Amino acid sequence: MSGTILPVPTVPTAQAPKLMPTTAGSAAATADKFESMAIAAFLKPIFATMGKADAPFGGGSVEKHFQPFLIDAIAKSMEARGGLGLKPMIESALAAPKAASSAATPKLTMHATTPTGTTP
Repeated sequence: MSGTILPVPTVPTAQAPKLMPTTAGSAAATADKFESMAIAAFLKPIFATMGKADAPFGGGSVEKHFQPFLIDAIAKSMEARGGLGLKPMIESALAAPKAASSAATPKLTMHATTPTGTTP
């Protein structure tokens, strides 16, 4: 080593994913997906405590592998028929940051003051 310092290679950084939907339609779709995910979370413990898959007319071990798909399908079906009523709250929560960022910022006005501190 002759004392030269080699440059450190840089790793390109990935762009951050969009977290907030940009249109009302995408906010509604995001709310739908979230609500069906919440319903699926409520259904998982129900299916976990149901009868065994080895029972007569059960699906055996294959049933355990396909159970998440069944739960998701039931959750999407429930959400399409009204769900739990979370969609309006989720949409308003997604619209709140957008409305706050688009609100007009207060404009500062400067006034000339005299040495006594009063405006002319």
